[in-house]
Amino acid sequence: MVGDTCVTEEGLAAIVGRDKCYHVCGSAHGFYDAGELIRKHQPDLLLIEPFLEDRDGIRWIKDLATEFPRTRILIVSRQSERIYAQRALQAGAAGYWMKNGSAEELLRAVETVAGGEIYASPLITSLAVQKFTRRSNLPHDLDALTDRELAVFALIAAEHRPGEIAKKLGISRKTIESHCEHIKQKLGYANVEQLKRGAREFLGTSTRPPKNPL
Repeated sequence: MVGDTCVTEEGLAAIVGRDKCYHVCGSAHGFYDAGELIRKHQPDLLLIEPFLEDRDGIRWIKDLATEFPRTRILIVSRQSERIYAQRALQAGAAGYWMKNGSAEELLRAVETVAGGEIYASPLITSLAVQKFTRRSNLPHDLDALTDRELAVFALIAAEHRPGEIAKKLGISRKTIESHCEHIKQKLGYANVEQLKRGAREFLGTSTRPPKNPL
């Protein structure tokens, strides 16, 4: 298990450990300890919070899925599944469970992913069906962003400046500024202030979609 806090890791371990079918072989706090933990234990199933402030979460999922193809990945996150679940599954995860769900739902997700299947909540299943049938009333704005642009947008929502974002993602400030321009164009923001406000509304504490920019 890889969580964003020690409390998270201990809580997840306690819930999963209730079922004697599973053995929790270890836990790590954050990105830097995760790789070593996985290489050491070679787990069948990895529970991970990938959306940490020092990491592009979707790229991390892709890297883990590539390096450890035999380890199935279950995302356990507080980040909106409406925004991230589809991208996480496309990146190589086998399930997405939000931390505001019940313990029973978590165990169901673990059982599903451990059994070789894909776990998705009823909401994500419904959205997938609606997309398949091409309903026109679905929220689609963020679909226009690339995975890297979404990572930058999330860090803007966390109120990081371009230089800080560049350092966290390991790319140049100029590249970050280019991503910001693309985000503004794709989402219709006229200036930096609208970009910041939109990021907070989309990906911050509010779970409601943002208002259309002025």
